[in-house]
Amino acid sequence: MIPNSLRPVRVAIVGALLLLAGCVTYQSHPLPTAPHWAATPTDAHGKPLATLDMRQASALALRADPDYQASLIDARISTLQLHAAGLLPDPQLSASVDHPTTPGYSHGWSLGLSEDVSWLLTRGATVDAARARRATTELQLAWQGWSLAQASAAGFVDLWTAQKRCALLQRQLDAATRFNAAYQRALARHDVTLDTASASLIDLTDTQSQLAAAEQAREAAQANLNHLLGVAPGARYGLVAPMPLTLPSASQLTAALQALPKTRPDLLALAAAAHATDADFRAAVMAQFPGLSVGVNRAGDTSRVDTTGFSINLNLPVFGRAQANARIARAARDRAVAEYQARLDQADVEARTLYAQLRQVAHQRKVLQQNLPQLRMFARRADRAFHAGNYSGAAWLAVQQSVITHELQMLDLTATLTKGEVALAALLGHVPPGASPIPAHGTLSR
Repeated sequence: MIPNSLRPVRVAIVGALLLLAGCVTYQSHPLPTAPHWAATPTDAHGKPLATLDMRQASALALRADPDYQASLIDARISTLQLHAAGLLPDPQLSASVDHPTTPGYSHGWSLGLSEDVSWLLTRGATVDAARARRATTELQLAWQGWSLAQASAAGFVDLWTAQKRCALLQRQLDAATRFNAAYQRALARHDVTLDTASASLIDLTDTQSQLAAAEQAREAAQANLNHLLGVAPGARYGLVAPMPLTLPSASQLTAALQALPKTRPDLLALAAAAHATDADFRAAVMAQFPGLSVGVNRAGDTSRVDTTGFSINLNLPVFGRAQANARIARAARDRAVAEYQARLDQADVEARTLYAQLRQVAHQRKVLQQNLPQLRMFARRADRAFHAGNYSGAAWLAVQQSVITHELQMLDLTATLTKGEVALAALLGHVPPGASPIPAHGTLSR
């Protein structure tokens, strides 16, 4: 049986056990053993999609990408860390028992409770740093989502372009096959020379090689987009023609570049990270003051004399560790500012360079778009004349191939322009199709 003199110690032990009852419990979480693929693309409600547009593909990639899902957990962790940063330090409870070995004396005991109050100096800066780090994590997540949406849009355009390329080359192959068959029949009748018939066969073989390479590129593009969307490697679905965006004017470009520090998530994330290092520096400066903890003590000695006391503990920063930590924190802040400036400069150069390139591509596409209708008209006339016997086979094939070549050029220019416009939108701080805007929590507001 515990003596009455030790009841305070018993109370302390029971209180400690009660506190442990609110602790987080452990449960194992086994790792997955197989890839997780969806059979077909689905919408946000799980409904299968037979066809996809570029916006749906980007949204599906955000839901399916495991790295993005892991970053979502990072954002949740940063919120928990912010909550933890504002909590009081846990008080320290001390208890001791003295068992006398000399007869005639009772048990001695002591019970103390102390709390570190120096956190009052650094709490504001610590919470500011945690809040800034949460904003950094959420803004980095937003930029990761923008980058993933851009990648999925590029993969979407690549597959759509590869499919159209295969269709155009198949048209060219059909024409070359018919032309070669006609020349082989003419050669059998001795109506054409061997070198002319050989030229048609060589042209047919070249077209077959081009189509085979295009089909391989199409399969690679299909596999890449399936991977981005998180669907099974063999999944097939239709694609809606991507709608190109509009290039901004020169004045719109200038305005967007001036607003970059407020619109681009990666720049906002670096700004939040710089704010966090500034808060760390403030906390390190305040930590140069002596650490202070206060406590109350209750004790009873072996002669049955009970006492109540008050204690103060000071941590004296006399060896320069706190000052060294402050200097390190200041250097970290300087580095964060320099990194932000470098990224801001890089963002400006990248956007201006891409904009200039896209203007050239848009001009080339416009010129080709103006010439294509006339080329198609010539091809139709040549086709009618050829079947009427008024046009040579070589001239007819040259016209047909010229039209398909220019169609392929138009296809490539359109793909380059579409992918570039999506990339430029992200570089200028505009939300790419299918991505999410900057989160409301991605700020430094209290």
